[in-house]
This record gives sequence, C-alpha cells and structure tokens, in this order.
Amino acid sequence: MSQRVAFRCLGFLLLAWLAGCATVPPAYDPIRDPDFRGPTLTAARERPDAFPHNRIRWGGVLARVDNRRDETWLEIVEQPLQDNGRPLSGDDSGGRFLARVAGFLDPAIYAIGRPITVVGVLTETAPGQVGEYRYTYPVVLAERHHLWSERRPPDVIYVPDPFWYGPGYGPFYPWGYRRGAFF
Repeated sequence: MSQRVAFRCLGFLLLAWLAGCATVPPAYDPIRDPDFRGPTLTAARERPDAFPHNRIRWGGVLARVDNRRDETWLEIVEQPLQDNGRPLSGDDSGGRFLARVAGFLDPAIYAIGRPITVVGVLTETAPGQVGEYRYTYPVVLAERHHLWSERRPPDVIYVPDPFWYGPGYGPFYPWGYRRGAFF
C-alpha cells in the first residue's frame, strides 16, 4: 500500500511540475507583428482608389493633433517600421497621413515629434495643406495605436581602469596614490 501512495505522490508531483512549465502564448498584437502585410503609404498615395478598406500598419512621428467632438485626428509623418512596429528615426518618409482615433487624446501626451504606430482601415483621402503646399492625405480609421516612449541616450558612467599606468601614475592611483602628490 505504501508503494502505491508513493507512486501517486510521484505522479502528482510530476503533473504539478509539468503544469508549472506550461506557458500561455501571448495575445496577437498587430502593432508588433513582423509579418503584417498591407499597402505602403507610397502606394496608397499614388493610387488612392486602389486600396479601399484595406488594413494597414503605418507609423511615424506626430506632426499635429486635432481634437474634435468625438474623435481625434492625428497628422503623422510616416517613417519605415522596425520588426517590432516602432518607427525608425531618420529622414526616410513616404509622406504624411491622417489617423482618426476614437475619443480624446491629450496633446500634452501626444506631443509633436513623438513616435506612434497605427493599425486600422484605409478609408478615404482628405485635402489639406502643409505650409503653402496643397496635400492629399490618406485617412486611416485607427483600430489600435501605440505611442512609443522617447528614447534617451544611456547614462555613461566612467570607471577608471585600476591597472592603467600612465605617465606620473602609480599602481594605486585611482585610490589616492599619485607619484609626486606626497614627495
């Protein structure tokens, strides 16, 4: 009987161990999907009527935030996306587009120059101006969007090499000994 109890306990422990190793796959996130396929902004601007109601994933930096009664219109300067969906900083751009996002977005948080990625449906075009230039914007009805945090350069802390012997320095210089300091 005790051998039977031991096998049951061993089986229970094995089952508990296997359950502890199980992982739940992450939920699908179209913003971070490296295999997302859809028309490019350049193609949508060249042939605006060729891609009605196609899903897109575009990103870039915010150029303008316009809060309206029930939605917010974002003007975005497009930039190529990395595999994780974050816009690459640089001068490469296919132009500008407008994203319609439901609800209110605070312009203090959604500030000009912040990187953003939008997933949604291409709906129409809208006329506008960039300075004195007349511009036709592709309009995206945003299903999801992600405002990326601004990247800061890393803090660099200099730590002197304790084994460096330079001119006038002894082996214990970083800890207070320097030739000529005491005699």
